Amino acid sequence: MNPVQLALRVLRVDSRSRLSAVLTAAGVAVATALILFLATLPNATDARMERASWQRGAVDPSGAISVASQDFFQNERIIRLDVSGDRAPVGSAPHFPRPGEVLLSPRLAELTEKYPREELANRFAGQVVGVLDETSLKFPEQLVALVGHPPGTLDAAKAEESGWVAAGTDDLLKFLAGVGIVLLAIPSLVLVASAARLTAARRERRLAALRLAGATPGQVVGTVTAETTVAAVAGTVVGLVLSWPLRYLGAQIPWGGGTWLPGDFTPSLPTLVAVAVVIPLLVVLAAVLGLRRVVRAPVGAAMSQSRKAPKAWRLLALPAAAGFFAFGLYTADETGGLTFLLAALAAVLVSASVVGPWFTGALGKLFATVWRRPAMLLAGRRLRSDPKAAYRSVSGIVLAVFVGSMALTLLPSFETFAGGGRSFKDSVLYLDVPAAQAADQQNRIVDELDRSGAKATVVRAEPVALDTSEGATYAGLVISCPDAAAVTRMAVGWCAGPPAIRVDPGTQLPPSGLRVSPIPESGTAEVPPEFGLPANVVTRPLGGQDPELSDSVLIDPALVPGEIGNTGESTLAVNPATDADREKVRTALGMALPGASFNSHELRLEGQQTMLSDLKRVTAIGLSLTALLAGSSAAITAASSVVDRRRTFGALIAAGTPVRMLGRALRTEAALPALVATLGAGAGGIAVGMSMLTLFGSDTPVVISGWLFTPVAIGVAVAVLAASTSGPMLRRISTEPITDE
Repeated sequence: MNPVQLALRVLRVDSRSRLSAVLTAAGVAVATALILFLATLPNATDARMERASWQRGAVDPSGAISVASQDFFQNERIIRLDVSGDRAPVGSAPHFPRPGEVLLSPRLAELTEKYPREELANRFAGQVVGVLDETSLKFPEQLVALVGHPPGTLDAAKAEESGWVAAGTDDLLKFLAGVGIVLLAIPSLVLVASAARLTAARRERRLAALRLAGATPGQVVGTVTAETTVAAVAGTVVGLVLSWPLRYLGAQIPWGGGTWLPGDFTPSLPTLVAVAVVIPLLVVLAAVLGLRRVVRAPVGAAMSQSRKAPKAWRLLALPAAAGFFAFGLYTADETGGLTFLLAALAAVLVSASVVGPWFTGALGKLFATVWRRPAMLLAGRRLRSDPKAAYRSVSGIVLAVFVGSMALTLLPSFETFAGGGRSFKDSVLYLDVPAAQAADQQNRIVDELDRSGAKATVVRAEPVALDTSEGATYAGLVISCPDAAAVTRMAVGWCAGPPAIRVDPGTQLPPSGLRVSPIPESGTAEVPPEFGLPANVVTRPLGGQDPELSDSVLIDPALVPGEIGNTGESTLAVNPATDADREKVRTALGMALPGASFNSHELRLEGQQTMLSDLKRVTAIGLSLTALLAGSSAAITAASSVVDRRRTFGALIAAGTPVRMLGRALRTEAALPALVATLGAGAGGIAVGMSMLTLFGSDTPVVISGWLFTPVAIGVAVAVLAASTSGPMLRRISTEPITDE
């Protein structure tokens, strides 16, 4: 009988082997589906960007022009393209509308119908002649408007300058996909290994008997390979099938402001083949490597002799992994490449599996020596006699705690990045324009606000650099005191008195030698001239200055020559009277200056807040999956521990040991290594998270939250709960006669 036939016969006649094979196949299916989905994320982000690649300013070789700009409506970003010329569709790009016509994305069309025209629809002057297909949008909910103009009315230079609007790649999601593959693949493989070891002791005795009966090592290996291959291949096929509906579920998870198209997650043929081949090979390889004891010492395996205790050399894995991780961080910081960093992160996770059994054995020796309660003694002897198996029950939980601690270290620190945004109030809409055009554009804005009935304050300011004779430079605004009080975040105080420079209370300006330089116009290399300020200028402190603006100054226009308003760049700041007028004011600005991208606090924060929301959502999903996989592997391992020790537990029960005491011993042997290992994993996750923050700058603040201890508490609770699932198996053993299997 060849090994394949023998493996199939074992599966047919042994119900426990069938159960182990079914659970192994289920674990392989879960691992295959999750890893294949994560492996498609880089391609999915590229598909998104490819669809949206036309949403940027450009000059087509045929002469067609598109000027891109951004707008905002009720916390949602709008991409607007003012287009002219006759350009046929290319790829996902739609056909340009004719002059006076407008194309809207489906969701933007719904919003224009839902809200009054003066709040949104009037921004796109023209007749809506259709909606854009979702295959031309970055995501189905994206707000996009194409506004047609007559040929020759759009500025080609401005079109080229606006090419940045929809540019860029989603490197963050690609990085998270790599991290997800590392962090979810290992718990998935732990689940597979736990399922495969459900009848490990029974299989060892069976294979040892075959070896003692004359089977060669090759035949033993072939039998296990065939038995494992059946489960691994079946699980891989099921996982590949599950990956199809999984992509529809994944398409509903928002990222970057919207959901996905299911087709985005279609894996490439090389990715599909790699996942379908590598995962079964890893499962079979792990099973074959576990046969070393049976092949080398079949008598010892048949007699279930105790295994050798782990050696202290395992502790070297910790400094080795730490050094590799430091190298990965250095490489990522210097080159931007993430390959070594992801490999180092995997090495850190693997090192936990290397050192974990040694710590488990040391813990068991300690408690078996100093403790005298029966349940604790039984647990300590178990941890000491087979530390590898004892640690295996909590290895998945250790990974989950590590991931959770790392995430809860990174996210609060990421939240400190949000904020900022010039020196204007949060409610102000502002636009940088050439100084020579500022007066005309300001008048157009005022006229349109009056016509639409929208209430707002319109202010013009000149951004400048203030240089002192001592070599210091300050960012300044040439603006009157009342206007500064109306639109800036700076507390100007009383405006009465002679013209003055208003500075932070801790700033001392010299009495003479002050010069101002206008900010050069964007996109030009021309350097504006410097203007000197009078000597002995009055300086006044800004009250309650925002620390972020400590180097900013306000300069009264009366102190500078009038020519400063004709060179460089000016800023037009518009402050709506009330929040109710905000969308009306935006619409009026869009009608006064079509295609102009007015900036604001909310628009600057939109990308940051979206990223933080995405990270929190992805972290919650990842931690839930990791905890589920870890809990499942712990429960299966606890059950297999009882199955492997049926004769031992049966003998203890026959000798009068209460089943309740054995249950306490099982929970103790799960809780003890879980407590120590999860504390170590929590500390390691915090250290890795703090180290990864250095990639965002050496001055990135590290925020320590009380939630950091949550993964450790949950990890220990899950370990004890998983150990409790062995209770029914233990009670079943207590009712069976003691027989030699």
